[in-house]
Amino acid sequence: MDKNEETISLTKCDNSIQADEIVSKLANAGIASSLHDELNDPAYGAYGPNPGIEVRVFKKDLERAKSILKEITEKREKQLPWCPNCGSQNVVALGKVRPKLSKWAVIIGVLFVVIGIVCIILPFCVKSLESATVSFLIISLISLAVGVVLVIPQRERKNYKCNECGTEFYKE
Repeated sequence: MDKNEETISLTKCDNSIQADEIVSKLANAGIASSLHDELNDPAYGAYGPNPGIEVRVFKKDLERAKSILKEITEKREKQLPWCPNCGSQNVVALGKVRPKLSKWAVIIGVLFVVIGIVCIILPFCVKSLESATVSFLIISLISLAVGVVLVIPQRERKNYKCNECGTEFYKE
């Protein structure tokens, strides 16, 4: 960076990983940037509050840098969990949870599977129903599909707790 040109603070990051990601994206776009306060002692409170790592850019590149920063922030917000109650990203993962199937869903699912199998076999066993074989086949496929969907367990969901308001929530 040229020492004669004025630099302006683009953002402050909580850690060097976020700051390095921003600097890398800016460099890919041809925007020169620098980090300020990167070498501060990570022991918070030892020498006063840590203000964070500042990313600085030239004044002439500020608008382009802001648009790149906005893209990075939006992408990160889509990936990171946030509290649906208060909007905070200060959440902690509690682990993965596999939703339990209710016994009624299993009973109804098994019933639909049995109906589907009966509808496949019935036209071949009862001569008077041979003309309705196609109808029974359609009914059997539909009831087999419904039965399988009811019996197959759902995929795991991640369970989180917000440190700000205490709300527990799931994210798939």
